[in-house]
Amino acid sequence: MTILLFMMLSLFGFDCQNTPLIFEEEIPSDFSFAINSGGNDAYNSQFKSFYRKYLNEEKTVKVELTLEEKKIIFEFIKKVDFFNMPIVFEPTGRSRTIKVTMPSFQNTISVTMNGKKKFVSYENGFTDDLNEKRVKPFLDLNKMIWDILYKKQEIINLPESDYNYQ
Repeated sequence: MTILLFMMLSLFGFDCQNTPLIFEEEIPSDFSFAINSGGNDAYNSQFKSFYRKYLNEEKTVKVELTLEEKKIIFEFIKKVDFFNMPIVFEPTGRSRTIKVTMPSFQNTISVTMNGKKKFVSYENGFTDDLNEKRVKPFLDLNKMIWDILYKKQEIINLPESDYNYQ
């Protein structure tokens, strides 16, 4: 019996390399997100819709993300532990300095996956040092998503918004 097993392994070969097994988590079928810049632009991945405000109108274009782009966003959402972020990033009151910015914008991201939905927002008009440290992963996610979206030809072809904040 041992000889038969040895012969089979010799015939068909076996690989004893120490290659790590890498399992890439699949994107859940219900994965979607919506992002709003707090200014002129918003995107909803469920409807594949990008919205831009203008003084007298709002334009909507269809923008579809590739599977690779969705994977990048999905992995980053997991990396920053989005579902454990607070709903609103606010000053803690423990910092010595409060920062006020005008005009201010409320950046928002909403994510749906695995039957759960989470909404997170950050108002940059009233913050402090500690809040800015806590909000960094959210702002990194926000920037990463916009960097992907602003490279899409459909958005590049849209005129810049004439809506001005002062």
